[in-house]
Amino acid sequence: MGKGKRKNGGGAGRTFAVLGGRHELEVRRLTWTSEQIELFYRITPALPERWADEPDGSMAEAGPPVFLSLEAKDDLGGEYTDGGGAFGSDPEGRFTEGSVSLQPGPAPGAGSLALALSLTCGEQQSTHRIDMPL
Repeated sequence: MGKGKRKNGGGAGRTFAVLGGRHELEVRRLTWTSEQIELFYRITPALPERWADEPDGSMAEAGPPVFLSLEAKDDLGGEYTDGGGAFGSDPEGRFTEGSVSLQPGPAPGAGSLALALSLTCGEQQSTHRIDMPL
């Protein structure tokens, strides 16, 4: 696969209860280039806001941060590390959508990834393992 070209993988639509069962995480799609692999997700309902506006215009911490991390290993034994991501809430607050990347891009000849997706919020942590084709 050439630099900059994207390919979609299977596995979309897998869902998991997360954060004490209060939220549902849906794996929406997996794409990749020669440089990285990117997992797109949706969390319903939206994650709580981390900061709240105070009447004096300052910001106050509203709750613990939510961390999402991703690791993977391909069927050839290659390992991939979390390269960061981005997320945002729906304007009506119904869900949070985002993506997290893995680096490097898939090894030539790799056919699948074993993913470990972890969410942490304060004392709660959940890790979900899924296999996805490349």
